[in-house]
Amino acid sequence: MITVISGTNRPDSRTLLFATHFAEALREMGQEVQLLDMQELHHGYFAGEMYDPLANDEQLVEWQRRYIEPASKFAVFVPEYNGSYPGVVKLFIDGISVIDYAGNFSGKYVALVGVSSGRAGNLRGIDHLADVFSHMGAWVLPNRLPLSSVEGLLTDDKLTDEETKRTLKLHAEQLIAA
Repeated sequence: MITVISGTNRPDSRTLLFATHFAEALREMGQEVQLLDMQELHHGYFAGEMYDPLANDEQLVEWQRRYIEPASKFAVFVPEYNGSYPGVVKLFIDGISVIDYAGNFSGKYVALVGVSSGRAGNLRGIDHLADVFSHMGAWVLPNRLPLSSVEGLLTDDKLTDEETKRTLKLHAEQLIAA
């Protein structure tokens, strides 16, 4: 199973549009796919108790069991926030790591996609995130995909740029082959 993660909790983020397109492309290729939308993660778990495995938040535990543990591969889409990836992604990783560190990402494949209205496509942020996943034992695919100037790739909140569609399809094929 592949879990596609839209790595922001910001409402109306373009990141979810690209992650959804990617998940649909994977399904069209015959893959079993889940989409984890971080907008749906409540903020109540952000407290010192999140580091206590006996007091961990029920939603975090449920998401870990539903989206993380059964997946053998991940595609993580992250927008650029202040020169890196959103803090909610790191906070989520930290929260679920208390529950079962080794069962989360170790030995699993991760494809990274940066989403940015700027020119660099959050390349720096996906490099930062690659370091985190590598530290946790994940196999990060070498071809990280920075999507730049994303407003010009969409029409009415749909991906319409054909070159970007082809590039995302190639990225999906590489993840499947991993």
